[in-house]
Amino acid sequence: MRKSACSIITSGLLLSALASLPRAGVAGYLPEAMQVHGFLAQSLFHTSDNNLFGQSDDGVSLGITEVGLNTSYQASDRLNLAIQGLYRRAGDLDRGSFRVDYGLADLTLWEHDSGRIGLRGGRVKIPLGLYNETRDVAFTHPTILLPQGMYFERSRSLLTSGDGGSFYAEEHTDYGDFIFKFNYVVPLGDNKEIRSILLGPYAMGEFSARPTVVTQLSYELNDGEYIFAVSYADLALDYHPEVGDRFGAGTSYVRPLMFSAQYNGEKLTLTAEYNYRHNVTSGYGTLPDRRFATESWYLEGSYRFLPKWQFTLRYDMINGNTDNRRGVGLERIGLPPHAGYAQDWTAGLRWDINDSWMLRGEYHRVHGTLWLPQADNPDRLQTTQDWDIYGLQLSFRF
Repeated sequence: MRKSACSIITSGLLLSALASLPRAGVAGYLPEAMQVHGFLAQSLFHTSDNNLFGQSDDGVSLGITEVGLNTSYQASDRLNLAIQGLYRRAGDLDRGSFRVDYGLADLTLWEHDSGRIGLRGGRVKIPLGLYNETRDVAFTHPTILLPQGMYFERSRSLLTSGDGGSFYAEEHTDYGDFIFKFNYVVPLGDNKEIRSILLGPYAMGEFSARPTVVTQLSYELNDGEYIFAVSYADLALDYHPEVGDRFGAGTSYVRPLMFSAQYNGEKLTLTAEYNYRHNVTSGYGTLPDRRFATESWYLEGSYRFLPKWQFTLRYDMINGNTDNRRGVGLERIGLPPHAGYAQDWTAGLRWDINDSWMLRGEYHRVHGTLWLPQADNPDRLQTTQDWDIYGLQLSFRF
C-alpha cells in the first residue's frame, strides 16, 4: 500500500475513534481548558475534458482528500494556544502531504465589554475574502469547489497560511461589529504550479516569497445577517533561474484587492465578491517588464428549501489580463489562448445528514482553463476550452 493511502486510513481511523467516544467521554480525557476537533472530506470528480485532481477526463479521479485535527488550550485568561495538522491529497497537484496548517499563540493585549485587541504569532491563517481562513473545512462553504476565480486550488498554499504574526482588533457596537486584521507573514507556497502560473510551463527555476502584508477590515450587522469586508495583500516573489533556463532572475509583485458582501437570511444566502489584482513583473531576461491587472468576481445564491437540504447556483469569472481578455499570444509561453480566462456556471446540492456528516454534489459548465492545474494537464496546449465537471463529496466533522 502506498504511503499516502496509509496516511489517509490512519487519519480516518483516528478521527473515527475520537468521534465514537461520547462527548462527555472525550472531555474526560482532556484538561477542562482544552478542546479537540477534527474533520475529514473525500471528493470525487469526473470531467468531460481536461483533468482535475487526477485522471478525471472520461473517468473518475479521487479528487481531493483532506483530513484535519486541531486542538486549542486556554493557558490563561489572556493567552490561548492552538494548532492544526492537515493531510491533503489533490491529484498530481499534491500527491499527499502532511503539514502544520496553523500553530499559534493568541495573546489578548486589552479587553473590555465590547471588544478586544490582541496579537497572534507563529503560523497564522491569512485573511482574504470570506472563505480563505476556513477553506479546508468543507462545512464552512456551500460547494465542493470554491469560486476558482477567487480561491485558486492550484496555488492555494501560497496564501492559505504563513509564518509571522497578526495584529487584530474587534469592536462590537449598537451599529454592528467591526473586525480588523493586519498580518505580516512569510507565505508557505512551495509548489510548481506557482511557477507555471507566473511564467508558463517552460520555466525551470524556483520562486521564493518575501515577507508579505495582508490586511482585512470586516463589518457584520445583526449577528452576521449582513457581512461586508475588504481585503488586501502585497506579495513579492523572487525567481531563481536554473542553468539553461530561458528566463533570468526576476521579481513578480501580486497585489489583490478584494471586496466581499454576504446576506444570510433564514433560508436564503446571497454572496458576491470582486477581486482586482495588480501585477508587476520585472527582470526575467527575455521576458519584458510588464504591468497588468487580473479581474475576477462571482455571484452566488443558496436556498435552504428543507431544514437539511440546500441548493446553490453560482456564476464566477476571471480574466488573467484585463488588456488581453482573449489570451492572444499565450502560445509563446506554451499556453493556449483559453488559458487566459475562465467562466464557470455551478449548480450544487447539499444534504446535512446530521451535525457530523454531510453529502453534496455539483455540476460545473466551464468556458476557459485559466485555473486548470498544470500538474494534471502537463501539455496545456492540448486542453479543451469548453468542459464539464461533475463532483461528489462526503464530509465528516467532530
